[in-house]
Amino acid sequence: MEASAFFLPLKPYLDAFAEREPARRLDLLAKALAPDAEIWGPKRIFAGYAEISEKIEGFHKNWPDCRLVMASGTICFSNAGHFAMAIVGSDGSVLASGHSVAELAQDGRIRRILAFWGPQPALPESWPAHHSVPALRGGPSAA
Repeated sequence: MEASAFFLPLKPYLDAFAEREPARRLDLLAKALAPDAEIWGPKRIFAGYAEISEKIEGFHKNWPDCRLVMASGTICFSNAGHFAMAIVGSDGSVLASGHSVAELAQDGRIRRILAFWGPQPALPESWPAHHSVPALRGGPSAA
C-alpha cells in the first residue's frame, strides 16, 4: 500500500482533532475512520466515533490552543503505516511528540491507531551488549 493511502484519511482525522464543535467533529471522524475504529493509548482504548470524539474533547481540555499534526512521512507495510506525530502550540512549538501505527480498513478509512508518546526509553543496564546498538559500532565482534 502506498503512503498516499494513509494521508487521505489522516487529513480529516487531524481536522477532527482541531474541531471544537461536536457535530462537525463526528462528521469528520466518519470520513476518517471506519465505524468500528479504535484508538489505542496511551491509557485506554477509545472505540467508535462517540468515544473518539470524547477523547478529542479531552485533548482540547488538556492541550488548550494546541493541534495534533504529522511530524513525518509514513512507512508502510500492507495495510499498516508508521509515522511521527506531534502536539504543537499556537506558536508552532512542539510540546509533545511520538509515533503512531495506523491500520486501514478495506474501505480506506482508519480502523485502528496505536499511539506512542514520548521518547524511546534506554535499554536497561542488564540488557546484553551483543543485542544492542553498541555491538554494531566497530570492535572485534562487528561485521
